[in-house]
Amino acid sequence: MAVNSHFSRQPFEGDVVEDLTIESIKIHGRDMIYIPRTLVNEDELFGEDTISKFTEGNAIEMYIESVDGFEGEGDFISKFGLEIKDTMSLIVSRKRFEEQLGHVATRPREGDLIFFPLSKGLFEIKFVEHENPFYQLGKLYTFKLSCELFSYSQEEIDTGFSVIDEVQTDIQGLSGDTTIIFDTTGQ
Repeated sequence: MAVNSHFSRQPFEGDVVEDLTIESIKIHGRDMIYIPRTLVNEDELFGEDTISKFTEGNAIEMYIESVDGFEGEGDFISKFGLEIKDTMSLIVSRKRFEEQLGHVATRPREGDLIFFPLSKGLFEIKFVEHENPFYQLGKLYTFKLSCELFSYSQEEIDTGFSVIDEVQTDIQGLSGDTTIIFDTTGQ
């Protein structure tokens, strides 16, 4: 069966859908800070970097897909202590991403960070779905980002946003300069 010949797609229809998507994200979304990861010493074999830097932050609007709160396993106590496994899904416009962050990357990358100002949390991008929704009017308009709460492990964070840069200072103040003195006299 062939496509109905009485309906033809016009090239401008895709532009209208894209503009409506951007407007919808701007109306219902939140301003986030996208922080790209800079690889310092990449391991070519495993494709990872143990010493990453985050030296730039760029504001962009994103839509929070999970509106009922954070997803994931939540907060729980394990044998290693309190663990927080919050996740969230974000939608960002391809066109707006290229306009705001085209100088950094052509698409969001796994390992980059998103600062969520409402909870003052840093989320790491774990997966970028680039085909959702699937080719509306023959084009892709958004990226869907699956993010998880960021686990800090001595990365350098200097983005120029004081709220974000304080994360590194606070964590180093808690763990880096702590000295524990044990009483060995038995008294």
